Parts: sequence; structure tokens; C-alpha cells
Amino acid sequence: NKIHLGDCYKLIKEIPDNSVDCIYTDVPYKYDMGSCGSSELAQRIKKKKDDLIANDIYDGLNYEILNEFLRISKKVNCYIWCSKLQINEIMNFFLSKGYFFEILVWCKTNPTPSTNNVWLPDLEYCLYFRESGVKLNDGYEFKSKWYITPINKSDKDLFEHPTIKPIELVKRHLLHTTQENDIVFDPFVGSGTTCVGAKDLNRQYLGIEINPKWHKIACDRLNCVTAGGQQ
Repeated sequence: NKIHLGDCYKLIKEIPDNSVDCIYTDVPYKYDMGSCGSSELAQRIKKKKDDLIANDIYDGLNYEILNEFLRISKKVNCYIWCSKLQINEIMNFFLSKGYFFEILVWCKTNPTPSTNNVWLPDLEYCLYFRESGVKLNDGYEFKSKWYITPINKSDKDLFEHPTIKPIELVKRHLLHTTQENDIVFDPFVGSGTTCVGAKDLNRQYLGIEINPKWHKIACDRLNCVTAGGQQ
């Protein structure tokens, strides 16, 4: 029940084998960081990209950590939020080892209207991998593979993180695939959504965050304090 400040690629090696019940994480995304135009919309998109660069969450994942995910898991029970460009490599890793999988999506009703020769950025992808023997809890409300809401502006305003996920969705996933007192691990904590969700559901949590700003925000959030210091 602690969020550690440090490099998860190093600290994860201190976690014992077969000790974690669920991994739930939003990894650093890999993006096509191409150039933007000069229109108002293009400048909004550029600002979003600049925010990602400023917070070191744009250059992707070192896939070697996936081997550590397998090592520390009691049974593989793993959620990975990722960008479209990362789906293939993550899927190939887990499928080559024979695990079950689902592709879960968060559908946004008001995405950035960047429509110049591209699809709308109205989906975010969460890959779920499960080993035989992991229990899926009953409850029709837990089992949908999609979640539809507007972009998560209210939480962004409170906790400032540019890629924050809806806590109700995180809780729904945890309610489906974990039990009370299970240990939920997030190596890329960000603003702390995974740990807060686990705490609220009477799960134990373990987190790692390398950025001191997000580490403080996440720890404060566990104590019901916003990024602006409000209770």
C-alpha cells in the first residue's frame, strides 16, 4: 500500500516472484510525433503533443519489462493501456505464450476534431491478458468490453495528468478480475488512478512512478488532496 518514487525497470526486479494478483497499468505511449500545421486545430494538437513530451510519456515502452510482469504474477492477470502503435508487439508477446486476451476500449464522445486525412482519435485501447485459473467475477455490469464517456476533463483539471483514465472504468475492470485484499500493481502510476481505485475497492496496491511531480500528486490523491492542494 505504497507508491514508490523511482525507475520501475529497476525497482520491479526487487518484487518477489509470484507475488502480485493483478497488474493494471497505463504505459508510456508511443506516438507518431509528426509535424503540425498552423491552423487553430493544428496548434491544439501540437499543444497536446508538447504536453506528452514535457511529461516523458511519448516515447513508448521497453518491452523487456513484460518478462518481469510474468515473473511477479501469481497468475497472469494483466491490463495494459497502450497506443495503437504498441498493440502488435504487446499482443505478440502474450499470445506467443498462450494466454487468453481481450481488447477493451474507452470510446470518447467528444474527441479532438483532428479530421485532416485521419480517423478521429475517439478510442483508447486496453489489452487484457489472463491465465487459465484467473477468476472472472459475476456481474453483467462488469463484462462490457467498451466504455463510453466524454473525455476525462474533470479528472484532468483535478490531477493535471494528460492521459488520466476514468476511475470508474478502472474500478469496473478491477471488480471483474480481482478479489478483496488482492495485490494490484502499477509500475507507471502517473496521477495514481490505479492505486486509488484499488484502495477504494479494498484491494491492496503497489505503485512506482519515476516523475517526482506525478509521484507527489498520486500520493496526495490517496489522501483525497488534488494537485492544487484542495481537500
